[in-house]
Amino acid sequence: MGWSFDIVERSKKEFIAELTDDRHFADGYKYIDHRVVGNHLWTLAMRPDGSKFISLDLIAKERNGGYGNKSMSEDSGPYYYDCPLSLLDKTSPTESINAIEWRGKVREYHARNKNKAQPVPGMIVTSYGQEYKLVEPCATRRGWIVIGVWNNQKYRMPASHLSKALVEN
Repeated sequence: MGWSFDIVERSKKEFIAELTDDRHFADGYKYIDHRVVGNHLWTLAMRPDGSKFISLDLIAKERNGGYGNKSMSEDSGPYYYDCPLSLLDKTSPTESINAIEWRGKVREYHARNKNKAQPVPGMIVTSYGQEYKLVEPCATRRGWIVIGVWNNQKYRMPASHLSKALVEN
């Protein structure tokens, strides 16, 4: 399945409003609720039989101003697990193996992140096989200033690297 792009220039908020409109779904399907996590639009919808399920729209911005999306349902077992539990908890039981496995991975993702230590100055983390000591946060979402334990040099560790780093006990 591919991406669908639109050349109409509009805001991300307007694009999301279009994706959450009942007209975006096939006949008989109904929009219930949604959450946006970065560029992931998670939607709780209802099938014609009354069962509730999750769908995901990946969102991307076109260079010329339009937005695009790639849609998939939990039945296809998307490889994204940041679906909010507030939506997942409202779904109906399912017999789809892909959806069952995907729901389990979403719950694992949230359990893992819930127990993750929050970064604080002085904390030692391991990233890409090297140990770093956290000094201070950079601007919002820009990561941290760190010192390489092995060479005492300062670096900026991007937030994406820090989120994957292992915390030393």
